[in-house]
Amino acid sequence: MTELSTKQQYLILVATSLGVLMSPLLASMIILGLPAISSEFLVSARDLGWINTAYVLANVIFLVPASWFVNRIGYKKSFIIGTAILAATAFLAAVSPNYAVLLASRALSGIGVAFLVITGIAIITRVFPPDKRGFAIAINTTMVYIGGTVGPALGGTLTELFGWRSPFLLIIPLVLLSGILLALFMKTEFTVPVRKFDGIGAVLYALAMFALVFGITTITDSGSLLIAGIGLLLFIVFIWYEMRKENPLLRVRLFAENKRFARSSYAALLNYAAIYAVTYMVSLYLQSVGQLSAAETGFILLFQPLVQAAATPVVGKFSGKVDAKYLTTAGMVLTIIGLLLLSGLGLSMTNVALYIIIAQVFTAFGVSLFSAPNTTTIMSSVKPEEYSMASSLVSVFRMAGMLLSMAVCMTVISVIVGSTALLGPAVYAEFTAALRISMLISVALSFVGLFFSWFRGPAPNQQ
Repeated sequence: MTELSTKQQYLILVATSLGVLMSPLLASMIILGLPAISSEFLVSARDLGWINTAYVLANVIFLVPASWFVNRIGYKKSFIIGTAILAATAFLAAVSPNYAVLLASRALSGIGVAFLVITGIAIITRVFPPDKRGFAIAINTTMVYIGGTVGPALGGTLTELFGWRSPFLLIIPLVLLSGILLALFMKTEFTVPVRKFDGIGAVLYALAMFALVFGITTITDSGSLLIAGIGLLLFIVFIWYEMRKENPLLRVRLFAENKRFARSSYAALLNYAAIYAVTYMVSLYLQSVGQLSAAETGFILLFQPLVQAAATPVVGKFSGKVDAKYLTTAGMVLTIIGLLLLSGLGLSMTNVALYIIIAQVFTAFGVSLFSAPNTTTIMSSVKPEEYSMASSLVSVFRMAGMLLSMAVCMTVISVIVGSTALLGPAVYAEFTAALRISMLISVALSFVGLFFSWFRGPAPNQQ
């Protein structure tokens, strides 16, 4: 469905891609500023992880109910609201006087980003015809991964030159530009009829996700296992409740009715769970064990987005012509190779930078082969009136994967390094061991994702 000129379509693609870029950029730019934040606010290595976890947790909690608001008020209005929230919270983060305010600003940013990521893919799917949709989604998806990996280099340079607060100030003009572009060039508003908001479902979902993530990330603390168990129980109750509700917050039945949608979503969850925390762990490794500066570390981590930026649009052109299972499964295999290489990092290595770059090349090609075809498959497997719901679920599974990835790494750090230890020379050996174990867990997650990627079910025209 499109009533727009080609020029308008691509200007909208620029706006939505810039908006979607904010999500990973906010998560990754601050990574190389973590040591500086630790020094200023005197927080432990584990607590540093909450700076990103709070952002991702708020995002994933709000994504599901936000899809209802997006359908009600429209894609365009929702996108612009998201840019306003994000600009305000980025400013709050930049002027944070303490760790608590910084943490709160990160959580609020997650809410703003929820509007952007839901509407981004949904708008593209509405605006672009099927023959151009795969390429457009590939460009949009490329921005997600570029933001996640260019962020450290950009954030590291800004942190070294102007301090850890400066990356947040960069976000403000970028996100405002995104909103202005969409307001100017998207003349059509897309809305979907909605029924009464499922408030009980929203509360159950939010409580379940919070308890699960909090319990897992503090697993070594007394009572945390009980909290995680309560979260799991609440999530089961949420699924049971939604299955029986006439107008559910989340149409859980879709996962049983549409095998291709379900398994593609599971593959996305496991792919993100395997790769998201890699940048976090490797950046800490290079700045601590490797004794590199933030800018040097950012430069090394820059190789992955360069490969992804070149490869993903090319893959996107084939995503509508080749069955996704061939592209995505090949991508998972390459990702596994890259993770296995990273699991071999040691306390004292020669040419460690080159070694990490080689591992990044494997994971970059893996991500490129997996991401756009998998997202295109998910969006193409649902009806037009379900685009916003599917888009929100794409984001939910991405964010849930990020949470799982960070939870695994933070738990491993807590168990091996300690929950209160600062990342100094005394714990370098323990941190390196934690990195290795985290990468091997990521390999295991990738193998499960590989299964869902290959056995994802027939395409809609084959059913």
